[in-house]
Amino acid sequence: MASLSELAVTLAELIEANQTIKAMERFYADDVTMQENEDPLRIGKAICLQHERYNLSGLIELKAKLLHQAINETTGVVFSEWYMEATYLSGKRFSVTEVSVQHWRNELIYKEKFYYNKLNRIGPANSESAL
Repeated sequence: MASLSELAVTLAELIEANQTIKAMERFYADDVTMQENEDPLRIGKAICLQHERYNLSGLIELKAKLLHQAINETTGVVFSEWYMEATYLSGKRFSVTEVSVQHWRNELIYKEKFYYNKLNRIGPANSESAL
């Protein structure tokens, strides 16, 4: 059985490698709930995957960088601070810093909530990346 730290590191590596869908398929429980800020809950892995595929379909490129992470092996809670840059099909680029709070059980995420403010416009598709 892998430690929570090992699982969280593997998940982060997949996300940073632009393999978010693969990460979700591997590490999310079938009954997972996901929430962004105070938006309505998304319930179930299938719904969460559908939502993520829709979001990714509007992008030319997504870059993600894990900035900080705190892992509590006892409670099964992982806090992760991420910096992300997205280039949309329109050519507009945005960045966001967000925190995700994951609750793990039996090596799977059963609850995740994201906290972030508005997207920051960072320029056209050909502008310099901070990553």
